[in-house]
Amino acid sequence: MKSRTDLNVYAVILAGGKARRMQGQDKGLIKVHGRRLIEYAIDTVAPQVKDIFISANRNLAEYQSLGYAAYRDHFGDYAGPLAGILTALEMIHEDALLLVLPCDMPLLPDNVVELLRNALLAGDADICCIRSQGRIQPLISLMRTRVEQNLHEFLQSGKHKVLDWVGQLHMVFVDITDDDHSLININTIDALTDFTQQRDK
Repeated sequence: MKSRTDLNVYAVILAGGKARRMQGQDKGLIKVHGRRLIEYAIDTVAPQVKDIFISANRNLAEYQSLGYAAYRDHFGDYAGPLAGILTALEMIHEDALLLVLPCDMPLLPDNVVELLRNALLAGDADICCIRSQGRIQPLISLMRTRVEQNLHEFLQSGKHKVLDWVGQLHMVFVDITDDDHSLININTIDALTDFTQQRDK
């Protein structure tokens, strides 16, 4: 049996939303400097995890072409990020850790897994989230697979707010000052334009 310090880490990259602020474009597949946006996240975490899942509710074939399992949420009808997280938890058949990342944050720290894992284990917590300037970022987090049943019951009760769910867990944080803009979020057309222009300089 694995000790609590050597649990396998899996990752789920969330790309299942409707992207209304991106005029409906599938954010993860938008190309920035020749690479799809989701590929930045994959390249960051792939060396640090056992496997990657992609939560997507459309364009599954294109996501699967990246070499990882891509799936629709079991709840269907774009039920939100927690539905994608639950589906990933259901696909892990061992006591392990699940890293959660959005598909639209291309500058995440290379050591994000290590940062979250160290804090999670030190605090013997259910989940560790990034926090910046006092604001919790629950969709950049590392959680234990043991939270699966809790999340299932939360969603079955008709609730969907991410902060409400993580708020009922034993949670710890990793604080990032974000002086290097590592938490930049490309979720609007303007943000995409600004990011592209900055990278062109």
